[in-house]
Amino acid sequence: KELGYTSPLLYEYFQNKEDLLAEIAAAGLRQLEALLAQDRPADAQASVLKMIERYWNFMSDQSHLYRLMNGMDGAPVDRDAVGQSAQSLCGVVAEAVRPLLGKGANEADARIVADELWALLHGMAALYLDRAAPFDLARVTNACVKLLRGSCVGSGRVPPLDRPSPHLSAGVR
Repeated sequence: KELGYTSPLLYEYFQNKEDLLAEIAAAGLRQLEALLAQDRPADAQASVLKMIERYWNFMSDQSHLYRLMNGMDGAPVDRDAVGQSAQSLCGVVAEAVRPLLGKGANEADARIVADELWALLHGMAALYLDRAAPFDLARVTNACVKLLRGSCVGSGRVPPLDRPSPHLSAGVR
């Protein structure tokens, strides 16, 4: 009602509440993807660290949308509709991590590492949102760097990642 729309008007565009929630979740994923992709540093390491920072800040600033996007709290969301947006976002992350994996890394390698990185970020975000763990950006970034180092070491490639700076940027949460 605050938006000036009534329920009947909304249902001219959406079949039911689940369709509406799925569109909001997919739009949130597209918003996060655009945020992660915008103005990334040319340096691969700096680019990935910036993406981690942006992901964490998005989750923190938009916690209700983040929960919906990830099907948390039992929100009924169409997995197929939201999954397409999620796969597109994962492609952006894979593109960013691939240079860190070395010359021999292919798209499939980058997708696997992107999936693992997203799983780590989401797991830490979910625990943070549920107040089960007092994570902050520095701790999250450190865990992500370890995951990326381990991904490269396990494949025989040496990553160009350095330890994250203790002061990544202003506005870090």
